[in-house]
Amino acid sequence: MFAIKRHHERFRELTKQTALLLTFACCFCPLSSWARVDDTEGCKLTVAWDPYEPYSYSDGSDTPVGFDIEVVSKVAGMIGCSLTFIELEWGDVLTALQNGRADIAIGTGYHTDRATWSYYSESYRKEILGLLVRDGTAGEFAGGSLDEIFRTGFIFGKTNDDTYDQDENAVFERYPPQVRGRVSEEQNIGRLLAGSIDGILIEVNVAGALIRKMDASQKVEFHPLTFEAGDYRLQLSKKTVPADGFAQINEAIQQLKSDGWFARTMRKYGIN
Repeated sequence: MFAIKRHHERFRELTKQTALLLTFACCFCPLSSWARVDDTEGCKLTVAWDPYEPYSYSDGSDTPVGFDIEVVSKVAGMIGCSLTFIELEWGDVLTALQNGRADIAIGTGYHTDRATWSYYSESYRKEILGLLVRDGTAGEFAGGSLDEIFRTGFIFGKTNDDTYDQDENAVFERYPPQVRGRVSEEQNIGRLLAGSIDGILIEVNVAGALIRKMDASQKVEFHPLTFEAGDYRLQLSKKTVPADGFAQINEAIQQLKSDGWFARTMRKYGIN
């Protein structure tokens, strides 16, 4: 399976708003012992993020937007914390989390090695990877596995920051002339449209946002082969976030799950 890194809807009824506010007031108390907390200003947390529309991106304003941004903002509000956002490359996001420059990263998959220096929250969304090809070409690359597709002569474009597991790396090693070097998702779609590669693996909702941006909806299609990329979570630095703070974040996520907030907010962003 592939793993890739590396999106608030208001309540319409006053009675529902009041009930939820009372629930949150009972269940979530502002944290007073966190690092980065000033007694006069309350809990303050730094979120490191990278562009990954529709989960996190800039609309030109001072604060990023997207589903993952709304998740961390909602959770922070529930536990009485304010947020500062810093935009970084994905690799730098992890470094900032590990060294304590940042407290939280958004939309991350679980990695055992990273769990030694970070907490992983309960999952709040999943990702599906699709094999994106030029329109009308999916039939040329028949196969129910990546290896079978590569046997057809398929030219594959790798993407920056994507992490491939042992089985998929084995396929790449068997067909090295058919694998092109890493570029960004947008550049990879450009290569696909130009005909220098036959396809790319890309998260389906990220692909939708890029395809709309590039006005390429009539030029590409998804191959039937898909991969479940697993569960995605908030990742917190053990260097700056205490265990009780981590527990409160998980309680907030559980409350939002039971309330249906995640599903409603996903629909807002058109996330499948």
